[in-house]
Amino acid sequence: MVGLHLLLVVNLWGRISRGYPDFTVFYTAARVLRGGLGHRLYDPQVQYQAQKSFAGEIPSRHGPLPYIHPPFEALIFLPLTLLPYRHAFAAWDLLNIGVLFGVAFLLRRSVRTLGAIPLWEFVLGCLAFFPVFACLLQGQDSILLLLLCTLGFNALKREANFLAGCWFALGVFKFQLMVPIVLLLILSTRRRVAMGFAAVSILLALVSVGLVGWEGALHYPEYVLQVVRTPSLGGIPLELMPNLNGLVQGWPFLFPKMVWSAAALVSSVMLFLFAAWAGRTTAQPEKLELKFALAVVVSGLIGWQTNAHDLSLLVLPLVLVLDYCVQTPTRSRRFALLLPVLPLLLSPLWIVLWLAAGRVNLMAIPLLWWAWKIGREISGDGRSRLGSTVQPAIPG
Repeated sequence: MVGLHLLLVVNLWGRISRGYPDFTVFYTAARVLRGGLGHRLYDPQVQYQAQKSFAGEIPSRHGPLPYIHPPFEALIFLPLTLLPYRHAFAAWDLLNIGVLFGVAFLLRRSVRTLGAIPLWEFVLGCLAFFPVFACLLQGQDSILLLLLCTLGFNALKREANFLAGCWFALGVFKFQLMVPIVLLLILSTRRRVAMGFAAVSILLALVSVGLVGWEGALHYPEYVLQVVRTPSLGGIPLELMPNLNGLVQGWPFLFPKMVWSAAALVSSVMLFLFAAWAGRTTAQPEKLELKFALAVVVSGLIGWQTNAHDLSLLVLPLVLVLDYCVQTPTRSRRFALLLPVLPLLLSPLWIVLWLAAGRVNLMAIPLLWWAWKIGREISGDGRSRLGSTVQPAIPG
């Protein structure tokens, strides 16, 4: 898998160096801030001029590749603007690989199985996972989000729920993924997570207002909605989203779009309620690993805009579910929990769905299957273990 990924990088390096990847938007936003134009951060003309200054004219691009993340995230990329674009891209990817080593080191504190695996083997396994590779190929920020979720999970393991909420709040640059995770944790009795999440989120909101002003901050939601609804402006086509929204709406239907939008919304709400029910009905509150794994999988499925690289977060549930299976004596239960994951681990399948078929939304099917199996394992495991502790009365 890693060899296949390296082959793709070699073939696409010319496009990468010319400014085609998503890293362009982060580099653009940081350059706008560095130029003292923070109040015009979401002005398409300002973004377009900034991009042309380092990427030139790209034939397929008639406007800017838009920056739609919150203003505070652009601060992370400010130091990289001291480098030319190509060198900045390479530096960002090297930093992300370093972050993967950090994730491996942190998970060793909470996951016993990883203690027997060298750090470099874990990182190599991550690089063989297509969503992680897609993140590096695009120069995206999903690996950074993986680090923050790992820090939050470690805090949850130590019962430091307020600190966990703080770590999760630092990931609100992808709020469509973080909010469902936090809500599911709150519903599963982790109330103090909400306090930490709210405190840091408010602080980041104030930083953002300081960067772009009140007018820019108020204009931000309208700007984001306009972009994501219009693929020609840089929004992701529905058929390339591996989530419920893409699975339901990413087809050429004859019925009105509103009907399928409602169907996507209802199915997302039902999946969220299923995950909330599974987390609250279990008789084993210590089953944090499976609850957190389910929250991450569900967040990717119900996020209103999920890209392939966003599924880099699945490294966490993959590790947590695998660790659970190692501790589970029943072979059939191990097989049932791991079987849905297999399509997600096959890079050739991802590449065919991405480059040839244009149907990445089909990857939502194994994700749904996996969410169902994890949820049933959480609730079913609790009942079976509880039942095994209750001994029936012996007549006489």
